[in-house]
Amino acid sequence: MAKLFSKEKDIVLKVINSILVIWLIAAIVITFGVGIRIFNKDVTLSYSDYSKQICDLDKIPTEEIDQQTIKDNCYASYIAEKKENESYNKANVNNILVSLSNIVIVALFLSLLNRKYK
Repeated sequence: MAKLFSKEKDIVLKVINSILVIWLIAAIVITFGVGIRIFNKDVTLSYSDYSKQICDLDKIPTEEIDQQTIKDNCYASYIAEKKENESYNKANVNNILVSLSNIVIVALFLSLLNRKYK
């Protein structure tokens, strides 16, 4: 790391190295953030737990709506929330792959740029 900003380097290389180092640090931080979101994902409730916690029939105001309609609406919202959680988890997996490739590309470019030629 000390050779990245040595005195014999040109000012352009020092600027490029500083940009790449900042980019690499940001990519590592983003990768850790996405990794934490993947490992601490929201647990998808079963429908019975969901109906007890979210769609409790005693909590929902029922004015002229039968209970079967309320149950159908609860089930539809449960399915929508489950699909949303699944798509969110797939997006996080894609994001971590992009972040890891970003780290590899920047680190490779940084090492190739500062390689000593014999």
